[in-house]
Amino acid sequence: MTKEKAPFVFLLLSTFLLLSLFVGKQVTRPLDLTVTQTLQRYGFKALDYGMYFFTLLGSIEFSCFALLVVCWYLYRKYQWPGVFIYLFFFMALSGVECVWKYIVAYIPPGPGFDRNPFHFWFFSFGTYYSFPSGHTFRSAFLLGIWYQRLNQKYVPAQGNVMIQKIVIIVLSFMIGFSRIYLGDHWMSDVIGGFLLAGIGLLLVSQSPHHELRPA
Repeated sequence: MTKEKAPFVFLLLSTFLLLSLFVGKQVTRPLDLTVTQTLQRYGFKALDYGMYFFTLLGSIEFSCFALLVVCWYLYRKYQWPGVFIYLFFFMALSGVECVWKYIVAYIPPGPGFDRNPFHFWFFSFGTYYSFPSGHTFRSAFLLGIWYQRLNQKYVPAQGNVMIQKIVIIVLSFMIGFSRIYLGDHWMSDVIGGFLLAGIGLLLVSQSPHHELRPA
């Protein structure tokens, strides 16, 4: 992490801790409940399947496999040891996410909000609590790696950079939206997941003098 980004890390961390306090004190519960009820009021079966597709992108199975593939590609193509920093922070913050659920102890939406068309996972590490959203954290972290690679100075991005950035933003929004719509998480959980991913991406980001170069 560069010195210029230290204030942003402090800002995101402070926001995350403040949100954690509000969530733990149940301050966000009325707003969370209102948002979920409003979104589900306009739900229908076809949309359930569409949202389920987006929520799969943040699953443990997909996110871990995708991260390993991305890191393997970056290391093989550029011989860049920085990929291990991505792996370290992904695993470390995944641990923080799990532990933080028990620290905050925020009850997730009940079965009455469940709109998932399927309930099948190869790996299940469910907890009794929901803050922050692990799906959101993992997907935002992966999409953030993609975004950071687009901004590398000495490695021209392939394809239209602007279109790729729009895709990243849309996917991030839809994944977060799907978690609320399907009744898996509250809005505050999703925001917490995005904040946690942002903290990790800022910590792992490199100085402009440490750019990727083809091997």
